[in-house]
Amino acid sequence: MLLRLGRWLRLMGQDVASPKGCSDEEILQKAIDEKRTLLTRDKRLATACLGTGVKCILIRSSRIDEQIEEMAKRGIPLRLDPKRCTICNGPLQEVELSHENIASIEPSEKKLWRCSECQKLYWMGSHWRKIKMKLDDMASRMDLAD
Repeated sequence: MLLRLGRWLRLMGQDVASPKGCSDEEILQKAIDEKRTLLTRDKRLATACLGTGVKCILIRSSRIDEQIEEMAKRGIPLRLDPKRCTICNGPLQEVELSHENIASIEPSEKKLWRCSECQKLYWMGSHWRKIKMKLDDMASRMDLAD
């Protein structure tokens, strides 16, 4: 499973479903039903996509940096774009700073997002700044900088 790649793609604003505990047939059927592109490292699953109408991308690398670079070469922008929850893929909604959520964030942060499905709270703290720096570095190495 490419769960870690899925989280990174969500950080980049992509709508990524990560079916857990599903058979290859169930994963393929979900891709058909939801009209999704299927990402896999499994050659048999990639072969099973042939003739189904499902676009399939066979990810070659097992290393996360190389997987992200593979996606960038296919047109996914290497930039932080807070639209999706990294946990459940739910859409993020910008929310106001309030007494309920202020205790868990850095004092300097002004923008907050909440997942509309699992209610997880996000902000542009040091973790996101490090992720942004990593994506910017990858983009410049690949000569894909905005």
